[in-house]
Amino acid sequence: MEINLDGVSTPPLSAWRRRAEVLGISLIGGVLLTIGLRYPWAGPLLGLGWVVLALPAVIERWRSPLLGWLPGHLISFAYIHWTMAKFGWYVGVFFTAIMTWNYVFAAVLARVLVRRTQLPLVLVLPLALCAGEYLRPLGVGDCNTYQSGVFLYDYPILIQLADLVGAPGLTFLWTIPFAVAADWLRLRLDGVGSRRTLLRGMAATVAVIAVMLGYGSWRLHHEEYAPGPRVTIIQPSVDHTPQATPNAVRVQTQMTVEAVTPGSSDLIVWPENAILLPYEKHKDYQDTVAFLVRSRQAPLLFGTQASGPDGRRPTCSAFVVDTDGKTVGRYDKVVLFPFTERRVLPVLEKFWPSASNFVRRLTLGAWGSAPDGVSGPGGRPLSIPLASGSMLVWTPLCYETNYAWLAREATLNGAEVFINLTSEGWLGWGASNNQMAASVLRAVESRVGMIRAGNTGPSCFILPDGRIDEYVRGKQGQLRLEAGTLTHTVVRRTVGPTLYARWGDWLDPLPTLVTAGLILASFWRRRKAV
Repeated sequence: MEINLDGVSTPPLSAWRRRAEVLGISLIGGVLLTIGLRYPWAGPLLGLGWVVLALPAVIERWRSPLLGWLPGHLISFAYIHWTMAKFGWYVGVFFTAIMTWNYVFAAVLARVLVRRTQLPLVLVLPLALCAGEYLRPLGVGDCNTYQSGVFLYDYPILIQLADLVGAPGLTFLWTIPFAVAADWLRLRLDGVGSRRTLLRGMAATVAVIAVMLGYGSWRLHHEEYAPGPRVTIIQPSVDHTPQATPNAVRVQTQMTVEAVTPGSSDLIVWPENAILLPYEKHKDYQDTVAFLVRSRQAPLLFGTQASGPDGRRPTCSAFVVDTDGKTVGRYDKVVLFPFTERRVLPVLEKFWPSASNFVRRLTLGAWGSAPDGVSGPGGRPLSIPLASGSMLVWTPLCYETNYAWLAREATLNGAEVFINLTSEGWLGWGASNNQMAASVLRAVESRVGMIRAGNTGPSCFILPDGRIDEYVRGKQGQLRLEAGTLTHTVVRRTVGPTLYARWGDWLDPLPTLVTAGLILASFWRRRKAV
């Protein structure tokens, strides 16, 4: 017989049966992850998938956090990111590791919490998953992706609470119903827990769902919007590489000329990397842009490259050119993507040169270059000149929409509208869905209208309550991988900073601090008891 954490005897399992059960649980979790990431309507299943993958870590019958996590997790994300294999078979493996390592850490952290504190899973799993999401940006990849709370985005009524607690708070709340089911499973398999614990967990689930639905319904019926300027999105769906820049500029220019008659738009938006060469060093592109803004009588916002303060290291930037052809605003990307925009762990060059050279060779083999980009100063909005005045706009580039702290900083700096310039199609549909979801949550957290201008889509206008006002559609009606344009009125911010915009810097780390406090307190209690 085996003895579990509470001294209850359980029938022994053979090693092979234990492994088989753990692998089965892992594969079920991987399937749930894949479905939740693939289909917007199934987004709420993502939270269930993360909980299922954590079960072998917190149920003593299996007690296998890594074996329970890695197989289903790796298979799922290898499938989700299969498009990156064209850059090298190892690229998808590396990106899977750096984008989701934190959930492996969260499973281990959940096991430590269970063993040290004996708390029910209805508390342990929400704390561990939130702590993992908060600590993820400290990793190699700095990729704040695939948050449970973010993937509720297709259900506006469930995400309105984000203006109070943010996407991390939604992760915590949405994990509770699944954690109650985990407590029930733990009681059945390990004999740990009680009916009273389950009843309390079910009461917490009812309360959480009631609050989310009640607050969501109230907010959706009490929103007031102030119409802003007319904005034209150009979704070219072309190859954005330095070599293909002449063709990209030609296509984007032609689409703009056809979509915008003089005076019909107040602002034209091209996506990230629309001119993937240093704009300020190419007179021909400057002339093209000058022709467009003068003939269309509207400023142009577009993604390009520039140089940092040292004049050598590149930046990933957004420029605003007014109707006189002058560059009147520039935003430099703050959070650079690993490998393709910045070096990973540059400290290796000093302490482990061979490892640094290995990473560099892999990067060169995949993309042909190993950029050493420089970051921008922060979430600073641009002042975009309009015929009726000006508008403060934060222009996050690509996956910067994953970082709520940047959106909060931009909001507190007066941003009236968010415009996300992006070109993440090469990362596959999983990353694309994640970026779409993150854009929706950033809008709700700050109650700021968001425009998504993607090279391959989806491009759209998002209301401050997270509902999609209008999508860009191609000639065949597709949202992705098809060229399209749309001129629509954007919604400007009409309220002051939300609670989350003001206090998110304190709210986000709270689950991590509570988790650390509980673990430290358990050591103190046991030491005192001795």
